[in-house]
Amino acid sequence: MNDLAIQNIVNGLVNQSTGESLEEAEKLILDYLNKFPQDVDAWARVVLLQTLPPFGDYQRAISLLDSAMEYHGNVSYFTILSSFFSEWFMGGMNDFQLENLMQLKKNSSDTQTKAIILYLMAWHYESTNKNKFVTLVDQSIKTCNYLVMNWVDLGNYYLQNGEMDKGKLLIQSGLANVKLIYKEETCYEDYDSLDVIRFINERITGVFMTEGRYNSIVNLI
Repeated sequence: MNDLAIQNIVNGLVNQSTGESLEEAEKLILDYLNKFPQDVDAWARVVLLQTLPPFGDYQRAISLLDSAMEYHGNVSYFTILSSFFSEWFMGGMNDFQLENLMQLKKNSSDTQTKAIILYLMAWHYESTNKNKFVTLVDQSIKTCNYLVMNWVDLGNYYLQNGEMDKGKLLIQSGLANVKLIYKEETCYEDYDSLDVIRFINERITGVFMTEGRYNSIVNLI
């Protein structure tokens, strides 16, 4: 946020991890955004606040993203977050969201953004068109080969279909791209629950992951 004093207060409330403290944090950010809607990071923070327990309100997160995009329609990670929340937690993207995602891919020159989009699109088709799922995940890897979960998910697909060697090699390639593993029982004082780049790297690309999640993937091979 541009106002670091408010951000520090919000972070303190978030660290309390109670429903009351999160509600107070949300009110602080929304009051701030009523005055300064141009603050992109503040929008991202109030959106990600909705994903934290005990909230876990992804519908509210999507609604806030819609509001954010009225001011900042060209911010790529708003479109990515809306698509991710819808696909993973709300039963799937609708046609409008899918079209927005495809338009973002067309307009973006950033290879990581394009790879994330292809990965999200792949999961949109995972249950209805396996061939399209495989094609899109493969395209995601070829577009940006230093993410994690595109490799892992494609590898897991081949494991489930009996191509063990191919699957394991893909998963190993993905794990080699992990940049940060959060160790169990370790306190990370600089950890920011509302940082959008951290969220995307943890929840979508897999470049950051917990020790438990990392070990569960290692167990696949």
